[in-house]
Amino acid sequence: MDEYSIPPYLKRSGEPSGQLRQRDSTPMIREMNSNRPSFSLYVHIPYCISKCPYCDFNSHVVSRIPEQRYTGALIRELKGYGLREPWRKRTLRSIFFGGGTPSTFDPESIERVLSSAASLFPFEKEIEITLESNPGTADVAHFKGYRSCGVNRISLGAQSFQDHLLKFLGRIHSADETRRAVEMVCRAGFDNFNLDLIYAIPGQSIFDLKADLEEAVRFRPPHVSAYNLTFEDGTPFYQEYRAGKLQPLPEEEEIDMVELVEETLQGAGLSRYEISNYGRSGFFCQHNLNYWQSGDYLGIGAGAHSYTAITHEKSGQRWHNEKNPGRYMEKIEREGQAAMGEEKRDLQTAAGEFMFVGLRLLEGIPVQVFVERFGTEPKRFYPQISDWIEHGLMEEKKGRLSLTRQGLLVANSLFVNFV
Repeated sequence: MDEYSIPPYLKRSGEPSGQLRQRDSTPMIREMNSNRPSFSLYVHIPYCISKCPYCDFNSHVVSRIPEQRYTGALIRELKGYGLREPWRKRTLRSIFFGGGTPSTFDPESIERVLSSAASLFPFEKEIEITLESNPGTADVAHFKGYRSCGVNRISLGAQSFQDHLLKFLGRIHSADETRRAVEMVCRAGFDNFNLDLIYAIPGQSIFDLKADLEEAVRFRPPHVSAYNLTFEDGTPFYQEYRAGKLQPLPEEEEIDMVELVEETLQGAGLSRYEISNYGRSGFFCQHNLNYWQSGDYLGIGAGAHSYTAITHEKSGQRWHNEKNPGRYMEKIEREGQAAMGEEKRDLQTAAGEFMFVGLRLLEGIPVQVFVERFGTEPKRFYPQISDWIEHGLMEEKKGRLSLTRQGLLVANSLFVNFV
């Protein structure tokens, strides 16, 4: 296959040739005007070269990655869903290979999964197909292979361009490897890529962050995700935090960093459209937008989560897979599926989740959609919203409820009211 060609299953989706055109970047919530809206597919590849001390994702370090067996399990699980409701014959709007480190898998394995997906589901004309990559596993031949098999977006876990911060974070790559990885991505033909950055790292100064941001924008990335470091339960960093060995930055320093991130990235032409995400026009992450807009998504792989509102229109249905990769593969080989159980959800839980994920977007949520789904206005469901509006933390304009700039700075303290 030519390194810059598009595979037949993507051409059948309506894209004539070459680079996939970007869709409209406006992250408006899509009204449910059909009983069968498009959905997103998440493919979890749980293997890593090493485990970062801040990571609470389902990732595993093994002496030998069982790539062929795991890929076969993914395909078998996907085929099972493709033959039954509520997924059968529905259109795919995005595919995301996450992990773990998906770039540890060869392009041939990624192509097998994409070919299987294309045989089961129609692809939207402008489908977004993302693959996460660690700069420490970057290889230009792999990137060209991913591009050839249909991946049209790469998300690079840069985290920082300073080696002392990368070492503290437990990353296996160096700043120079990140620089080379970005160059490889561009040489492989990708015009759509994301850089992940982490800030508010203990010991990090505002000058450290400024240097990271300036280096990031030098590459003119179409998209940047900038996350403040959190100490998640069950991680080594959390244990050190509980033992008093690790202290988060003072709140005022973290707020200064949030404002620097916004000022620098927006000054470089990247619009802030979600609390931690910035993109150029036409390059907002469609897969994550589907999550934040409470759209349906199917997750395959060890520990992957799925959600649909079709079978339970108001509360939605959510379930997850077996987390252990070995047991996941055994379960798929034995039963053809690996779901471990469905979450019990009532209307209150579903409404809180709708608010929590929707308010992450700067445009907020459409009030009428909330009313149609949950039977009353958000302010009646959550009386504290009126106080937040009065104190300038939230606003209601043109039928949408959203956080103000001041509200975004204290978003986590507001979101706990919805959990």
